[in-house]
Amino acid sequence: MPRRKPKPTDKAAAKCAPSVNAAQAAPTLVWLKAGYHFHSFAYRDPRSAFSSATGLPVISPTTVLLGIASTLFSLGRDSEAKAFIGETHRCKVAVDAPDGVIFFRAFHQLRRYETDKYRKTKGPNPRIGLTDINQGTREYGLVAGEMTVYVGVPSDLSECAAVALRNRDHLGTHDSLCSLMDDVMPCVPPTDVVYRALDGEEVDLASASPVTVVTLSRFKRAITPTVGEHWWMAGGDDTELVPYLIKGSFRGTTRGKIYTKS
Repeated sequence: MPRRKPKPTDKAAAKCAPSVNAAQAAPTLVWLKAGYHFHSFAYRDPRSAFSSATGLPVISPTTVLLGIASTLFSLGRDSEAKAFIGETHRCKVAVDAPDGVIFFRAFHQLRRYETDKYRKTKGPNPRIGLTDINQGTREYGLVAGEMTVYVGVPSDLSECAAVALRNRDHLGTHDSLCSLMDDVMPCVPPTDVVYRALDGEEVDLASASPVTVVTLSRFKRAITPTVGEHWWMAGGDDTELVPYLIKGSFRGTTRGKIYTKS
């Protein structure tokens, strides 16, 4: 049987298909730069429990991107926040650590009011109105210098991302308060910031010594709604833990640890 000649439409489809897939896989990104001064700083290793959190001098890509979406929601820009959430897996993040951080452990108590909601036995709860206390420690940091955040976002979302970065009042935990030092500025993709995932790519360490490996979280696919149009904005199956290289090193003292970038 003679081979069927492809129709012109088949050739056009075959020619266009790779370009469409390539555009979906690697959209044009606009890079934004924002430098923050921290009044208090706390960000824990995503592998550790809250009650014994180990402090890190940089924040995860997921923390930066979810912070942008959260800020847009708080500003009443729901449609832009939802559009940004749908593109978080295509965004790129790099963080330049501050000059140094002195970490110390703080004792904390978490209180919640007693109710019948979690009671396993029947009958009234005699402790209603009182509080249940959970105790633990967390590492906080005294930060020297700025932490600079670089974010690459699709071009149609660059304006709303800049608005969110401009109005962000905390990075890390909710009590990790910060202030934007200068305005959010467009920039070229950073090349001198050692903040790279160790996922098979060759990394040149000659110009950045010493370096430290830390565990951070990043998005590995598009975020899927948990219920209806609502998202569980705290990681999950849409994220992964990856070892990252950052500039600097740690040294221990009798009162805590100290991070220095150079």
